[in-house]
Amino acid sequence: MDWVRPLVVGLSCCVAGAVVGLLLLVPFAESDIEDLPLYLLISAPILLGALVGGGLAARVHREPERRDLRRHLVAALSGPAVFALFNAVLVSAELDAAWLFRLLNLVLPPAAGYAGLRLLDRPAHPTGF
Repeated sequence: MDWVRPLVVGLSCCVAGAVVGLLLLVPFAESDIEDLPLYLLISAPILLGALVGGGLAARVHREPERRDLRRHLVAALSGPAVFALFNAVLVSAELDAAWLFRLLNLVLPPAAGYAGLRLLDRPAHPTGF
């Protein structure tokens, strides 16, 4: 099965988005911004990385396995899903609404990856998804 390449591509795009998010965090680390607006600011590049990661992972998935739509969906979203799991686990417990941030970190990257899959993937056959 060809799951390694889509996993690596999707995960690397998510990690690149997280690095950009961390670079955005540095100037705001000592600011008066509340937790939620700061989280939304940092999450924007992560979600963009997951969107691009889901789409690119779908495009690099090999053609014979692309025809099975369920396997193709799982392979394309494996990178954003693994990233979401790690991202949700690493949420600091000291935050005021840690449960909310964990839930958002668990749901939003795969959702963005699915949106990227729908926007950037070419159909394997004429009927598409």
